[in-house]
Amino acid sequence: MNAAPPPEPWYRQFWPWFLIALPASVVIASFFTIWLAISHPNPMVVDDYARIARSTELRMERDQAAAALGVTAKIRFIAGADIVDVVVEPAAVSPESLQLRLSHPLLEERDQVIDLVRMPGGWSGEVAPPEGRWYLQLYPGDGTWRLSGELRDQDEVALAPPRIP
Repeated sequence: MNAAPPPEPWYRQFWPWFLIALPASVVIASFFTIWLAISHPNPMVVDDYARIARSTELRMERDQAAAALGVTAKIRFIAGADIVDVVVEPAAVSPESLQLRLSHPLLEERDQVIDLVRMPGGWSGEVAPPEGRWYLQLYPGDGTWRLSGELRDQDEVALAPPRIP
């Protein structure tokens, strides 16, 4: 009598390992996804709603103060010299210091704050003309008012306070 050879143990066969590898790869991928989410948080996700509400109120107060003063500004970027010129109207509004904030809509690390220097006829600062879309905020050092606007691939922009009903 010919005896049949004994079957191979399960761990030496292909199919059990293949069936184990499928869920194991999903587990490994999920751990990688968790690590990626923890090590690179999204700066656009916020959870401190009280702080957001207070900052929104503060922005509105500063916009209302700019509207009450009648402040407007013309901002011009000079490409060859990497200079920004700012003219603030009316001349009666003469802050001690002035800052221009350039905020990128997606990448927080590209945001810049430029301290402007008083010059005859306006303010000036050093910055390379931004390319693409940017949000602008112009405010004095004491933060009592602000002007905001948007820059889209242009050299000049006029800022005015929003109309408040």
